[in-house]
Amino acid sequence: MAQNGKICGCYYMTSPTPPVGRYAVPVYLPQAELKSYTTIVSTSSRTILTQTFHNPSTTHGIQELYHTFPLYQGVSVVGFRCVIGSRVINGVVKEREKARADFNEAVDQGKQAGLLEQLPAASDVFTTTLGNILPAAKIIVEITYVGELKNDVELDGIRFTIPTKIAPRYGDYPGQLAYSNFEAFQASKGMEIVVDVQMPEGSLIKAIQSPSHRLSVSIGTTSSAPDAEPKLNQASASLRLLLPELKSDFILQILNTDTSNPKAILETHPSIPNQRALMVSLVPKFSLPQARPEIVFIADRSGSMRDKIPTLISALDIFLKSLPVGVMFNICSFGNQCSFLWEKSKAYGQATLDEALIHTQDFKANFGGTEMHQPIKATIANRYGDLPLEMIFLTDGQIWQQQAFFDLLNQSIRASQAPIRIFSLGIGSAISHSLIEGIARAGNGFSQTVGQDEKLDRKVVRMLKGALTPHIVDCSLEVRYGDEDDHGDFELVDKVEECLNLGISVGKSETVEEDNQMKQPISLFDANADPDKDDYHGSNEDGQERYKHLPALPLPKILQVPARIPSLFPFIRTSVYLLFSPEATIKKPTSVTLRGISKHGPLQLEIPVHILDNAGETIHQLAAKKAVQELEEGRGWIVSAKDQTDGALLKDKLPGQFSQMVEREAVRLGVQFQVGGKWCSFVAVEAGGEEAGGDGDKVTTDCSTYEFLDTKTKTGSRSGPRRSKEQVNPSQAARGFACKAKRTAKAQPPTNAMFCSLPRLESRRTPTAASASSGDSSRFCASVSRLEKAESRQLQPTADRSTLEILISLQTFDGSWAWKSELFKVLNIDELPAMHFFQDSSEDVDRTGYSSCSTALVVCFCKLKLGDEQETWELVVDKAVSWLVQAVSEELRGTIMSAAEKLVQDTHV
Repeated sequence: MAQNGKICGCYYMTSPTPPVGRYAVPVYLPQAELKSYTTIVSTSSRTILTQTFHNPSTTHGIQELYHTFPLYQGVSVVGFRCVIGSRVINGVVKEREKARADFNEAVDQGKQAGLLEQLPAASDVFTTTLGNILPAAKIIVEITYVGELKNDVELDGIRFTIPTKIAPRYGDYPGQLAYSNFEAFQASKGMEIVVDVQMPEGSLIKAIQSPSHRLSVSIGTTSSAPDAEPKLNQASASLRLLLPELKSDFILQILNTDTSNPKAILETHPSIPNQRALMVSLVPKFSLPQARPEIVFIADRSGSMRDKIPTLISALDIFLKSLPVGVMFNICSFGNQCSFLWEKSKAYGQATLDEALIHTQDFKANFGGTEMHQPIKATIANRYGDLPLEMIFLTDGQIWQQQAFFDLLNQSIRASQAPIRIFSLGIGSAISHSLIEGIARAGNGFSQTVGQDEKLDRKVVRMLKGALTPHIVDCSLEVRYGDEDDHGDFELVDKVEECLNLGISVGKSETVEEDNQMKQPISLFDANADPDKDDYHGSNEDGQERYKHLPALPLPKILQVPARIPSLFPFIRTSVYLLFSPEATIKKPTSVTLRGISKHGPLQLEIPVHILDNAGETIHQLAAKKAVQELEEGRGWIVSAKDQTDGALLKDKLPGQFSQMVEREAVRLGVQFQVGGKWCSFVAVEAGGEEAGGDGDKVTTDCSTYEFLDTKTKTGSRSGPRRSKEQVNPSQAARGFACKAKRTAKAQPPTNAMFCSLPRLESRRTPTAASASSGDSSRFCASVSRLEKAESRQLQPTADRSTLEILISLQTFDGSWAWKSELFKVLNIDELPAMHFFQDSSEDVDRTGYSSCSTALVVCFCKLKLGDEQETWELVVDKAVSWLVQAVSEELRGTIMSAAEKLVQDTHV
């Protein structure tokens, strides 16, 4: 429950009373304690989140209590446990409607129950519903979830996040999140976050740090075994706060020695015979010539970006300055409308770069709400058909109706198979990770996030490198097997994509006729028949019986997730999972081979398989979650399934049933591997007998002797369902409660008049100035003045602007740096002695101009003084070196570089 209005808390609903109007009122319970314990093994995590609340009333119970909280996108909820008073209830995954029905039935019977479900419009928002809370009861909600860790490109490590805010979202969602009450903190016992890290043998942990919070860190031991012999492949970090809230996402960065090495890990399921799961994870390292595509920057300028505009402008500055010569580029601004800098993308050059910089200088969050469909459609419609299109999305991701947006991306990109990719950069501390990462998944790109106080240089440059990486298509996996009994006569190889040729056959009239000939006729008049009687007599414990009318589908023996391996990028982690069904071969996988195709030739890598000694469920549940997630977002193996009789896609042949078939497959995976999602929920119903240990509250369980806070009717006087007309479920409950947060845009740094002299700018841009007609001269001068103001702002070192950022801002479009006083101030080199030094080194310097000398100085400065930031300046320096090769001879270039190196070595920065 954050004080700034972002909700994370536990509440019940009361009946509407004047002057509030027709809407129910949420009332929050005091949160007593919050604990989070995480174990990280290699690149996966398992977290137990425990939150404790109290019913403050000693005379009234609560019929339905709602708890809304955010989870990092991509995690899989695999455990749910509640302690309500003295009773313990444990959750089990069932089909969503069946889980809800079981919960309602238990509540109506006066039992204590819990329901954990995902909000349908955003997969990083989960709700817990608890029923029949007794007076003065303590409520402990314990949720276990697993996740796949992201590669942190800023530090070349792995990144673990616990999001604690639900950002206000724009859109037509049926329910809005409300403010919490500060008084709920008065009885708080605070918060504790503990993370234990265990890396494989031989991998050394170099550091554990957080850009968001101050941590207590121990290298060598974990909190679970603090007295064990220290090992450099394990560590522990902890955070303790007085209040049970985080004002920003908790971010943990782990640096170890072989984070990027390829790994293939096989896990055996502990309870399903012959059920295995394989995780293939690597950070690719390969080198291909850079492409020259069309790049469109799609910038969110909606109202929610108000306090993030300075970060947006900084990111665009680095993007624009780092573009290589030869690309076509454009900028699209969007909110509830969209507009482009140019009608069609233009070639990167000095004039177009200047125009783009002027354009971004005036960015404000003045485009209204956030509607993402229009800019995507317009950008694709305006693309050059002969060039690959790379879209870079910069947004805080604060929208609802995410599925509709994913459907658009699936249709526009994946279904069309056009050479289009989308990269998403999330800006701010309250990002919708489900949207940011969902955009990248559907768009065959990758995503990055930038927190409030994080450096963005490397992330921006790596994203641009990704956009310049040639498209790698037709990626596939092969599995090779071995066995102790093999004598080398032959080798068994499974091509995973061939395992999806399932021999599906639907709609064959011949089969129906043959079946009818074997069946006994049904009487048209049976006196004993009961038309109102349900003809199903079996069990429907998990809710899958609702799909019995759908045609049966054979399941693949090896299920690959994601079904279509996305584009591979050097420096970005790629993970692929294989679920081996019990019907698959029992031979042990020995290696997997990953293959792909680019226009420069084929790529491949063989990775040996490491088999875990102990059975487990973590890899199975990560794989199942990803498979369910694909199905929820409109992709997955079933989307490509075909009817063997005519080769038609199943989704085209059975359009009326296909959506239910997709849902059925997601429910099957969720129930089998106990994974929550949009179509599966955890339900926990009091069965009797199990009681909480320790100091659990010993209170009566008779629900007929007290009134409820969230209803006006006495429990004992009611018959039938308990739910009052005014009472609603979580998605309905907050339908009139807007979540508002005050934001103040960062003040722009003042401009310095000494850098605004028009003659200097005109002398550097003579061709552009000369091309302006006399009628346009005033407009041109105004544009030049605005650009000068932007550059003067960029030249001022501040706490938020590093030396490297200023150097990048001074670079011209072709890669060179002009000889100017401002540059030498940044480099901390005396200008006049430097000029004499270059003149003494070669008499040819005067004839070639001094731009080659100043460019050589910056190149040497970056290499000698800014080595730790190489990933940020790499593309900028490459462009500068290419310019030097074109501008001066090899002999003179060597002389100038030697002189520049000597000057830089003598500086102190």
